[in-house]
Amino acid sequence: MWNCVKARQHPLSCLDLQPLTGTMATTEVLNAAKSLSRGKQRFLLSTAVYVVVALVLYVYAYALAAVILILMLAWYGIDLIRQHTAEKIDPSGKYVFITGCDSGFGLESAKAIRDLGFQVIAGCYNDNSPGAKELRDRPWVKKVEVVSLDVTSEASVQACAEEVKAICNDQGLWAVINNAGINIIGPVELVTMEMFHRCAEVNLFGPLRVTKSVLPLIRQTQGRIVNVSSERAFNPRAQSAPYCISKAGLEIFSSCLQREMEEFKVKVITIAPGEFAGATAIVTTEATDYLRERLLRSQAQLSLSDQEAELYSRDNITNIIQSFERAMEKSGASAEPVIQAYIDAVLNADPLRCYLIHGFKRQCMDPFIVSH
Repeated sequence: MWNCVKARQHPLSCLDLQPLTGTMATTEVLNAAKSLSRGKQRFLLSTAVYVVVALVLYVYAYALAAVILILMLAWYGIDLIRQHTAEKIDPSGKYVFITGCDSGFGLESAKAIRDLGFQVIAGCYNDNSPGAKELRDRPWVKKVEVVSLDVTSEASVQACAEEVKAICNDQGLWAVINNAGINIIGPVELVTMEMFHRCAEVNLFGPLRVTKSVLPLIRQTQGRIVNVSSERAFNPRAQSAPYCISKAGLEIFSSCLQREMEEFKVKVITIAPGEFAGATAIVTTEATDYLRERLLRSQAQLSLSDQEAELYSRDNITNIIQSFERAMEKSGASAEPVIQAYIDAVLNADPLRCYLIHGFKRQCMDPFIVSH
């Protein structure tokens, strides 16, 4: 009786409490965790992981920094050794076909590769353009063959391929550089299907057409196919879907073709420039007028409430056009890093699978070429 009264006065005093063992503590924690919602469980788990990672980084910060520094130096050293010890092929009698030589990378690479001793065939959309005339007017010893080429036209591509075959004179084609490209940007809902098709026809199906048309000539020499994609194939951005889709597709096409061409010992290479608008003619008055007119036309077809949305407003369209034009100011003004990648792709006996080249104005990094 006395014990019961004691228990009523002090509920815990008559209990034989034992210390909570590790197993019991774990069980209690698990039962408590199970009672939480799935969202809170994920939150607790994520927090625990972050805390553990933070502790590891805190404890081993200096060691991790040292390892990262050593790895970076080793990578840089290996890259330097590779560049200075790479075996070069003999360019004598080898033909290189480059598309999009009216201006920009195409024009500059045609001149640079010809100066190395290759025979260069330059495909120009307008064979009377200033770039085409400049190539034609070069001294005889540095002469570049100029051919008319519209990569969006099957008839033009086939006619050009026949001309290339005749120029090569049964010697085969050492390399084709699919350089021609355009840029179309804007919100997906405002970009018309005609704009999507136009971008893909030049950036994706153009290289595909050209490659198919000259592939027998390249297999003849066990040469190489060089496709110029973009860093946006790996780093897509908002309001840039047409361009990113076309360049990502070109990377996939190149990967598929590379596996097929292993049997014929033909190398398939991609070059992915970053921001180099200032070194190309990709941003022109014609291009900006085309974008402005098409985007404003699409915007006018939206409901009044949709037109007030920030993404679809006239102000945003103006910002898109202005950012398109400002890209020339922010980007690399020199094409040299990209041209060096073109040269390495056709001259190096063992070229990289992909050349990824930044383009922002960061002089400390020019002209880094990194691969993956």
